[in-house]
Amino acid sequence: MSTVDTRNSPPPTPGTGTPIDVGALEIEYETSGGPVHALGPIDLSIKAGEFVSVVGPSGCGKSTLLKAVAGLIRPSAGGVAIGGVPVTKPHSDLGIVFQNPLLMDWRSVLSNVLLQAEMRSMPKQQATQKAKALLAQVGLSGFENRRPHELSGGMQQRVGICRALLHDPPLIMMDEPFGALDALTREQMCYDLQDLWMQRRPTVLFITHSIQEATLLSDRVIVMSKRPGQILAEFEMTRPRPRLLDDDEHPEVDRVSREIRRLLGVTDHATTRRAS
Repeated sequence: MSTVDTRNSPPPTPGTGTPIDVGALEIEYETSGGPVHALGPIDLSIKAGEFVSVVGPSGCGKSTLLKAVAGLIRPSAGGVAIGGVPVTKPHSDLGIVFQNPLLMDWRSVLSNVLLQAEMRSMPKQQATQKAKALLAQVGLSGFENRRPHELSGGMQQRVGICRALLHDPPLIMMDEPFGALDALTREQMCYDLQDLWMQRRPTVLFITHSIQEATLLSDRVIVMSKRPGQILAEFEMTRPRPRLLDDDEHPEVDRVSREIRRLLGVTDHATTRRAS
């Protein structure tokens, strides 16, 4: 597992991800009260190996966008292409991590990670070696035979991330993966994810409510509006990696964080009162 200071990490490898292109995407749901326009239109291109975070208010369609890119829901208009191929069904060459790690409690930690290998008919010996290496990398060496209920929430989420990475997917999709964790665990998970991404450079679409997570991890931060979710702005994060969470006073981080809060209508009422 990473220590807080990750500046001695090895240099990043070239990107091995796959590009994503979203064109005029719209999602409309049918409900008992009539149709609900949930998302779009959205136009978004993500380069191979790019880490892109999406932030926005609750209910703005962030998770809907992720599901549409993954092929888990059908667009009402527009479409998605991954690696130049239109997405018309659930896309299989990816790894997905949700807020709940969705582990099987009757299986050991190692067996939960190897579920990915079983589903993909990967060679067992090679997959087992890879799974153990991933678990060791996120601080879970020695926990291979434990059951999920014996682990903390953060440890469970690390197992879920290892499972998503086992087959070296070119695309990782993460839907608020740290949302249920305490503050200290979230910080450590950010560092772990930063290290894993720097080594493999898959394309990552990361959904979060945390501006701090987004500015730490991302090459680009996408800000979405209230429903129907549309892109309000995007910000490039150019400071070198590895990065630290206590870089909040870095000019780039400070500027982007302030602008995102402004766009989302987050107001410091105390400051407002002092100025009036």
